[in-house]
Amino acid sequence: MKQHLYTGMFLVAATLSACSKTDNLATAPQAVTASTLTIPPAAPSTITYTDESNFAASLAGYGFLTPDQLNLNRDGSAAGYNTVYGFNIPVANQVTGFKWNNGDEQTNEWRPQGITGFTWNNRKFLLTTWYGVDNSTIAGVRNEHKGVRISLVDITNMNSITYRHVLLVQDAANMSNSLLYRASNSYTQLGAFCPVTIHAGGVAYHAGKIFVADTRLGMRVFDLSQLIAVKSDASDNRIGKESNGDLKAFGYGYILPQTGYYRITNANPFSCIELGEGATSNEKVLWTGQYISSDETQVPRVFGFPVNAAGQVNTSVQPTVITPIDNDTTFVHGVQGVFRAGSKTFMSTTGNSRYEGSTARLVRYSDGTPAGTRYRWPHGAEDLYRDPATGYLWCLTEYETAAYNKDNRCVFAVRIADYQ
Repeated sequence: MKQHLYTGMFLVAATLSACSKTDNLATAPQAVTASTLTIPPAAPSTITYTDESNFAASLAGYGFLTPDQLNLNRDGSAAGYNTVYGFNIPVANQVTGFKWNNGDEQTNEWRPQGITGFTWNNRKFLLTTWYGVDNSTIAGVRNEHKGVRISLVDITNMNSITYRHVLLVQDAANMSNSLLYRASNSYTQLGAFCPVTIHAGGVAYHAGKIFVADTRLGMRVFDLSQLIAVKSDASDNRIGKESNGDLKAFGYGYILPQTGYYRITNANPFSCIELGEGATSNEKVLWTGQYISSDETQVPRVFGFPVNAAGQVNTSVQPTVITPIDNDTTFVHGVQGVFRAGSKTFMSTTGNSRYEGSTARLVRYSDGTPAGTRYRWPHGAEDLYRDPATGYLWCLTEYETAAYNKDNRCVFAVRIADYQ
């Protein structure tokens, strides 16, 4: 579930219906009438990068690790991923996936959101983000102070899936900046670094870095070659550098320090992010999507930010702006994940009418067409990641077991060719 937070509102000339949309879940689009939507122009964006590599470098004395050097202490299971609550992908389209261990399936303190993937030293990884749940999301739960954890999942062998949670951290000096840190429930803050207290609705990998969507701000950047092992914390309540030099992170065994961030105007809320293509398949772009519900007046859009081979976003050009249209010729609302290749934009969406246990859909929109096409998609679906090596489109679902008295959380893949 995405947070709603944005600075500007766009007016839609056409009146949008707040009722459930008509579902076209066939494998081919049906004929539709031309769209009568009036699409206002997007306001110009400014993109500013702040380099925090000196903060990460200040921790180099503790030794940097890479993903393949971590002790992966948890096991996932490929069995039963397609039996979770609301998993309605047609059998012919099911490819592969996995469930977390029982504790991570059931925990109500964390919810998974973003997904990406990469290969490191000949090992194939997925990486997901989880945000700490607060009392407004689940009554009585106060875990928001821990911020964001990522899961490094080794899927080299889908018959032997292992993973490890890692806590994201940032410079403790950022605590004085309300754009970078939000105070919440109490914990013991030590020196050097603090939690990354954001929703982390999406994540993308490129050039050895991950780019994490920050709802209000833009993108947070982390270098995966700078993972750090930290000391255990019996209290589960301390983070930062102890007076004796020990590093603590709420009991987590590893941290990943923030190396910088992009502040971007007029493109929020940043609800998801993924690496995709630009005008050509060789041009790499970080695509972000906006979660806007159907009862809001802001026009939901997808933004593309060119990124070079070194993982640097071009801050001197305006982003590409896409305004996708849904299958009923209204705007695409409730976007939780996005991937774009060529002239096609794929989006996971939620908040739709219920169909076979799910209120989620996969929407495919081709530029210039009057309407998109909808497909069945599992309940609680979030971010998207396309693996270029296999052509698989990966996604994940978010809800804890108690939400439906049945496991909902899974990570799954389909062939993107089945949705072209």
